[in-house]
Amino acid sequence: MARGFTLAPRALALILAGVLGCGSDLLLPDPPGGENVLLSKVGGDKQDGVVGERLQEPLVVEVKTGRGLAAIEREVEFVFTDAAGVVTPSRAITNSLGEAKASWTLGSEPGPQTVMAQLVVADTLDLQTEEFTAQAAPGAPDTLSARTPTSQPGRRSREVGTQPVIQVVDRFGNPVPQVSVAWQVVSGEGEVSEAITLTDNAGTATVNWTLGGRAGLQRLTAAVGPGPVTGSPATFTATVLF
Repeated sequence: MARGFTLAPRALALILAGVLGCGSDLLLPDPPGGENVLLSKVGGDKQDGVVGERLQEPLVVEVKTGRGLAAIEREVEFVFTDAAGVVTPSRAITNSLGEAKASWTLGSEPGPQTVMAQLVVADTLDLQTEEFTAQAAPGAPDTLSARTPTSQPGRRSREVGTQPVIQVVDRFGNPVPQVSVAWQVVSGEGEVSEAITLTDNAGTATVNWTLGGRAGLQRLTAAVGPGPVTGSPATFTATVLF
């Protein structure tokens, strides 16, 4: 009949002492699944950018185990909470450092934009999230258009009845502020109050136009440069009869 093998109390005590003496060198396996992991931001938060363009820095999150070790091959999803945009990839897998990265192309609307990074887990009650924000500015000037009538009657040496107003917008139709607009009288010997004005927060700019002393057609242009801008220059005319 086979006899079982048993350890004497003294031998068992020596084995336990040896195990406990290993201290921090003894690594136990992490719990399976999504237990005891922590999601945190590493980089890419609070950036400034331009509508429709990719931010300079990627969004980076880190996933660690409860003991502070990198949690590899964990899935992180990036979700928009307001303005539309593009995050590539929308789902990323943590690397050997426990990091997941994605690039963020801002949406078409200026102002604050937000992306939420969340750890993909089976139990939605244990959902962990981190918020990334960015401030989107309008794009470069794309189109110039007149916002007041481009032709009107006038009198010699008098200001026109309706002063010319133009607006500058980007490729998404957002007003672009602080754009230099050059005003030039091209016929009629009139004058303007300022040769250069800046667009305001609504993307508009105006000037006071005083007509010359001659009867006939007088013209004023408003231009934005140096690159090509649709509608630039805009031309305003005044017909002086007396």
